[in-house]
Amino acid sequence: MNKSKFVSELGKLRSAATFLTLSGYKSESGEVANYSIVFNMSYENALNRSIQTLKDYVPENELEITAKKELLDSFNKSLEKIKITPVEEIDDNYTHFQDEDGKFIKGVKLHEKTDTLHLYGLIVHKKVLTPGTYKEVKSKPLTLAKDKLRKMCSVSKFRQFKIVPEQLEFIAVNNISLLPPL
Repeated sequence: MNKSKFVSELGKLRSAATFLTLSGYKSESGEVANYSIVFNMSYENALNRSIQTLKDYVPENELEITAKKELLDSFNKSLEKIKITPVEEIDDNYTHFQDEDGKFIKGVKLHEKTDTLHLYGLIVHKKVLTPGTYKEVKSKPLTLAKDKLRKMCSVSKFRQFKIVPEQLEFIAVNNISLLPPL
């Protein structure tokens, strides 16, 4: 399947949030896993929910107070940027696609320099088939506190996946299987 046909099939999906299954996805760490993700999901909504989650959270110590403040500032800045320029309209190194009605297909983009398709969405389930080799964490205490708080937020579940044959077996959606484009 070529990239145009692949994106065309994604464009036929309903424009609301849709579940996709990525089977046999191999990460850069060598981990192989099956993922269920919500495709066509609004990152802006995830930011809003994450901001509310953090506002409701009562920090346990001074470090968490600082981490909460910095994360809220960061999420609010991201939200302001999205209100000015939606994710699909950002002038970056990616080509964003539109469906037949001219609406952006949320969750798919093409990296212009590498000609690699990327899917992104909210992870709802992950089953590790083969563990990978992971780097040792050497983060500072504030970073660790931010990571702890970020894990409570929906934005922490947003991931981007390279869609190439050597990293993915297939994608299942609406009872059809899509092979990675060549």
